[in-house]
Amino acid sequence: MMKKTLLLMVLVGFAMNLLAQEKKITGVVTGSSDGNTLPGVNIVVKGTSVGTVTDLDGNYSITVDAQDEILIFSFIGMKTREEKIASRNVVNVELSQDALGLDEVVVTGAGALTKKKQLGNAISTIPALDIQESGAVSVGGALSGKLAGAQVMQNSGGPAGGISVRLRGASTVLGSSDPLYIIDGVVVNNESRELINLGGYTQNRLVDIEPQDIERVEVIKGAAAAAIYGSRASNGVVQIWTKRGSSKETTVNFISSISVSEVRKKLPYNNVEMVWDGDVAVDHNPDGSKVQRNDYQDLIFRTAVGTKNYLSLSKAVGDTKYFFSASHFNNEGVVDNTSFQRTTARLRIDDQIYPWLNVSVGTNVSYNESSDQFNNEDFNYGLLTSFLFADNTTDMHPTAGVYPGFGWITNIQEAIDQVKAKQVNKRVISDFKLRLTPFKGFSLDYSFGYDYSNSIATLYVPVGFNTTPQGVAQRGSMDEIKMNNDINARYMFAINDDIVSTTSAGYSLQYDRYERLSLSAEGLIPTVESTNAGTVTGRTDYAAEKSIRGYYFQQTFGIYDKLFLTGAIRVDESSVFGNDERRQTYPKLSASYVVSDNDFWKNSKIGNVLNTFKVRSSWGRAGNMTAIDAYDRYTNYNTVAINGATGLVKPSVLGNENIKPERQTEYEVGTDLEFFKGKFGLELTYYHQDIDDLLLNRTLASSTGADFRVENVGTMSNRGFELLFRANLIQKKSFSWDLTATYSTNENEVNGIEGDLITYAWGESAAKNGNPLGVFYGYYYARNADGSLLLDANGLPQREKGGYENNEAVSERGSDGQPTGENLKKVIGDPNPDFIASLTNEMRYKNWSFRAQFDAVQGFDVISWDKRILNRFPGGDGEAKELLGKRPKGWGKAEYNIYESFVEDGSFIKLREVSLGYNYKPKVDWCESIKFSITGRNLFSIDSYYGMDPEVNREGQSNVVRGNDMASVPIPRTITFGVNVKF
Repeated sequence: MMKKTLLLMVLVGFAMNLLAQEKKITGVVTGSSDGNTLPGVNIVVKGTSVGTVTDLDGNYSITVDAQDEILIFSFIGMKTREEKIASRNVVNVELSQDALGLDEVVVTGAGALTKKKQLGNAISTIPALDIQESGAVSVGGALSGKLAGAQVMQNSGGPAGGISVRLRGASTVLGSSDPLYIIDGVVVNNESRELINLGGYTQNRLVDIEPQDIERVEVIKGAAAAAIYGSRASNGVVQIWTKRGSSKETTVNFISSISVSEVRKKLPYNNVEMVWDGDVAVDHNPDGSKVQRNDYQDLIFRTAVGTKNYLSLSKAVGDTKYFFSASHFNNEGVVDNTSFQRTTARLRIDDQIYPWLNVSVGTNVSYNESSDQFNNEDFNYGLLTSFLFADNTTDMHPTAGVYPGFGWITNIQEAIDQVKAKQVNKRVISDFKLRLTPFKGFSLDYSFGYDYSNSIATLYVPVGFNTTPQGVAQRGSMDEIKMNNDINARYMFAINDDIVSTTSAGYSLQYDRYERLSLSAEGLIPTVESTNAGTVTGRTDYAAEKSIRGYYFQQTFGIYDKLFLTGAIRVDESSVFGNDERRQTYPKLSASYVVSDNDFWKNSKIGNVLNTFKVRSSWGRAGNMTAIDAYDRYTNYNTVAINGATGLVKPSVLGNENIKPERQTEYEVGTDLEFFKGKFGLELTYYHQDIDDLLLNRTLASSTGADFRVENVGTMSNRGFELLFRANLIQKKSFSWDLTATYSTNENEVNGIEGDLITYAWGESAAKNGNPLGVFYGYYYARNADGSLLLDANGLPQREKGGYENNEAVSERGSDGQPTGENLKKVIGDPNPDFIASLTNEMRYKNWSFRAQFDAVQGFDVISWDKRILNRFPGGDGEAKELLGKRPKGWGKAEYNIYESFVEDGSFIKLREVSLGYNYKPKVDWCESIKFSITGRNLFSIDSYYGMDPEVNREGQSNVVRGNDMASVPIPRTITFGVNVKF
């Protein structure tokens, strides 16, 4: 007993002695090129989790133990620097430029911290400022143009329009090509589900996240990097990190803004005040009244106003740091009677309980509502579709409370006034983390993530509505839960003076569940808006759950801090696959060599110019499970009502217990170069992907009683080139100018399709062997040998005819020289771009800041259904041309079924973002700074496209059906005025 007491007294005394030797280090961090102070620099005691950040004036203060020897200073765009403390109490530091951020610390998966220079694959980092000053509604939209190798497209100009993100092209046919999203370690839901029939309009759930809460975004594109995530990562990984409390006692940030949005361009329409009298154009109606034309777009579109208020509080009490934020966003849509409101609250608590134990807890709560308009065939279309088809000689406003009818076409004003389409989304994203560092070089992390979302959508079309006089009510709901548990261990130690070993291992378990319920009713009781007021005509009640568990091991050797070799393997098991195919293995290898860290390079003449020269290469495999749902391996019978009882009907698709994940194998090679002491940086990457075991519908013999079975029969490939260029053109104390440019290409090809072809949507989008995914496949013009149109006997264009040989169309001519045989189809366009690029300029002069970003998507086609319809029907510009005699009457009708006639070049260059800010520092104690800003988004587009916007897509976030534009809401021009006050 006495020995234990003495030992305890010694330990307590030793601990008190250490505490007595604590000391406070202060200093200021500046940039070496211009001498300006740097706010937000991360400062960490090496080998510990003790850290702080610099304030707005670049000052910092940190308490260290006597045995602590080194402080590490890191900042985006600057080289990381280590400083020995020794006997100093003041440590001032200058950071030099790092154009490519090779000294940046990034998270490559499962919480593993790694410097970019050690990676054999490309990884992109987007800082908070680029997200927050983008003016985008959602985080997804803010990614546009900021990543080499990423195509980010907004599919609708609705107030919460969905975003599609493709990293290095499509990787599946039946599933989604959107990446895996992880927020603060939580695997989150970003699916786009249409709960009521709105005609393809959907939201991404990333719209639930307030962009001002984002600290940084890291994007992993290659399979070698993503292999550590296994079966979920063939589309890449987007890791989002939110803000945390700082070491300052209290920091308050308030942002308020107002925005104005409007459409940049409208569709052409028939403004010729004439109608046909037989084959003669006259200026009066049959009753003798003068013809008047209306631009129904004036009814649809409006100038929309949005407001946002955001408040955050950061506080530190001892070793505990708090961050809290709340926001409210209210955004009108440019389509009348549409809107989106989002309210969020976020809390993060970080606590260092012991020097070897850190705890972090965070939660985000969001509530949003949207009002939309339908645009589908079930209710004889909606606003923009009615504009396309309607004869615009009648005023749509009501007379004595009665809206004029347009036959099978919806009255636009009636729909705006009376149709109610609403959606409410509630969401909670929470995480809990433990980090143990019991001895030097070792860390053990546990993370629990929880994502719950509830969505309820309702649609009400009242009794007496012209096209659906019986009335319609729909209600759909979706509850979805995602939970992930991850435990990761990491041990880093020096084998000798030249070799450092880093070993990582981990286990993860993910559980998903969703429940969907929907009802549709017709024949409503007047004024009652719920489904129980009518006869139920459709219902869905479905629940599914699945789980994924995985194990991984990764080993890295750093040799002379120049050569880095990494190998990893992950084993996954998923409940969606049968027992024989449930376990899948995903390996990876990578290497990185910083040639310029050698003395022979540093002392050479080229080393004075090319300061950093790194070569890298990686190979890896990853999987994709988005093409298969929880129970798709089974043959699932459908229910049907028979004489008041419920029966079962055999489905058209048979189950297959032998299906397995689609597998992607990728290698990439690249180099990172920095010139003139970090003034210029160039990142080059070439990659090649092969996707095997592609899941496709395989046709079955009629004797099976089914039409298809999903099997692993297809293949796909992607190969491309990525370039990132950064330049710190001018770095002076009072003026700076930075430039960033990206350029990337991707070539996609699908093979292994039974029968050569599978078509989607209305048959115009296809997966065809030897072609990129989603090519346009349809009827085309009959032409003469010289390429001119072969007209029919009436002098009008016509479709090509003939037959097929080896799945390829072959034209045939009759004795009269006219086409003969069946109407032929072929590939008539490709929605996949030849290249995507961006150019961003950032300038700062004293307290002024300016930023402009141009995005370019070149060499892709859009199939414009708007053009097809307006070329044919009386309210369109095609009819106007015929009334004016600029082309023969009936030309538009003849072209209506020649799909080639409405394939358009969609290439565009957009001024995606432009902002001007002024940062004022008042000479008062209670306010640190006030920043005034004006931000423009999508201000103009340079293109030759017929329609309003070549970027939108009729089928929302569909993977195969891309480049389809029909009655799509264009992406509006938005100008935002804001003020940011920091206390």
